This record gives sequence, C-alpha cells and structure tokens, in this order.
Amino acid sequence: MGQFLARTTLVLAALAAFGGGAAQTPPPARPPAPRTVRLYVFDCGLLNITAEGVQRYHVTPAEVGETRMSVPCFLIAHPKGTLMWDLGVIPDGNIGGGAEGARANVNPTAAAVVTRTLKSQLAQIGYRPADITYVAFSHPHIDHCANANDFAASTWLVTKADRDFMWAENNTRVNPSFYTALKNSTSVVILDKDEHDVFGDGQVVIKAAPGHTPGHQVLALRLAGTGRVMLSGDLYHYPAERTLHRAPPDNEANVQQSAASRSNIEAYLQKTKTALWIEHDFIANARLKKSPAYYD
Repeated sequence: MGQFLARTTLVLAALAAFGGGAAQTPPPARPPAPRTVRLYVFDCGLLNITAEGVQRYHVTPAEVGETRMSVPCFLIAHPKGTLMWDLGVIPDGNIGGGAEGARANVNPTAAAVVTRTLKSQLAQIGYRPADITYVAFSHPHIDHCANANDFAASTWLVTKADRDFMWAENNTRVNPSFYTALKNSTSVVILDKDEHDVFGDGQVVIKAAPGHTPGHQVLALRLAGTGRVMLSGDLYHYPAERTLHRAPPDNEANVQQSAASRSNIEAYLQKTKTALWIEHDFIANARLKKSPAYYD
C-alpha cells in the first residue's frame, strides 16, 4: 500500500508539472530588445459607419468608397524599451473566445466589431501588458483607449488637456471605465511641448496635434528600413478628407485648432519626407502586414 501511494504521488506530481497530462505549448519567451526600432501593427477591430456618419467628416460615401474604418493598435519596440500606441475600441474582457468576437455601438453612427484580443496578439510575440515601458494614445475617444486599464503599470504619456478631458463631467465622447486604473497612476509624464522624444534619440516622437480633442497627438517614427512614418490618430479619418482638402468635422473639440494642426502636420510631413498612415483608413490598413510580422 505504501509503495502504491508513493507511485501515485509521483504520477500526480508529474501530471501537475505537465498540466494534468495534456500537452501544453508554453508562451513564447519575451523577445530580447531589438537592435533597431520595430513597429508591430495589431488588428483591434473595425467600425461600421452609417452614411450619416461618413458625412460628419465633410465627405460623402461615394467620395470615400470604403466607408468602414479600421481600428489598429501599435507596439513600438525600441532598444531602450517599448511603447503601446492606441488601445482598441472594445476591452479584451468583453470579447471572449468565440469566432464572432464582440460588437458594440460606439455612437449612433458607428458600430464596432472586434474578433481578436489585444493581449493574445501581444502574447503571440512574447509580450504581456506588464512588460510595456510606456503607454500613450492619440486621444481618449472610445475607439482608441478601450484596453488602457491593462497598462496601468506602464508609464503613461499624456497631455494635461486630454487628461482633464477624460474625466470632464457630461463628456459623452469618452468612457472612463476604460481607463479607471490610470486615474491614480503614480507613473505619469505630462506632455507640455510640441514634441516629446520618447527614448531620447529622435526615433519615436510624440507630436502635439490638438483640436480633435484638446490634447490630441500623433506619433512620428524613424525606422531604419521602412523610413519615416507618422501614425495619425484622428487627424484625419478618411483619406478623402486630406486629398479633397475638406474642413475638419463640426464636432471637433476645437475646429479651428484642428485645422491649424492639420496645416502644421502637413508642413512637417513635407519637410521631413514622412509618410502619413491614417489609422482609420480601412483599405490602407488592410494592406499593412500584421503582427507577428513587423516594420523596421
């Protein structure tokens, strides 16, 4: 009997060590810091926009062609650390494991569909939210910060104007439950200049572009192979707004300020020969290689 119990104990210990006997694939190891900057693009869903919603941007469905909007999230891996930029439209916890994912109304003219969690895409390349050095979003509207709570351990890079906007009373453009954990974060950098050089070498720079929200910002990257790229936030939503030189939407936080930001950013793009990636551009985003592939 004693020998039987001893053998049983050994078997149970072995089963526990190997997950109950079922074959388990360990998560990939966290990758070492890259030698040059890498940009990973994650699929964080899409927005189905009504005809009325399209026209809010002073363009027509015929002019834009594709009315849907992409919702990407981005990880920038730098030799000195990592930065998450924009965090989706539906929190991971609401998506579940079903093939259909989750759906949610963002506003009366836009409905979100998300089929993959951000955390699962990070895990695929060996990262957890706790591994991320910095977190920032272009602005705190509902479709850009849904998973912010998961990155409360990261250093938050934010403008005072947008931080105030996030907790302003009667603000229907935000959902404070998405970022409750950030409210009392002890690791916050308030951005108060036109440019913030995230890693101190000019390769990852947050630039002020206020107007869409009071502290809206864009992200300029210098990639060794790809070249200069800017992630637009909501400076534009559809390419036609830019090519047809349409005025910013009437519901911007400050229309005049948004128009000035567009002018300033366009001058910067031309001067620095930087390509603008319009984050909500469904067609352009569909062509981008997605994580685990990356741009460098």
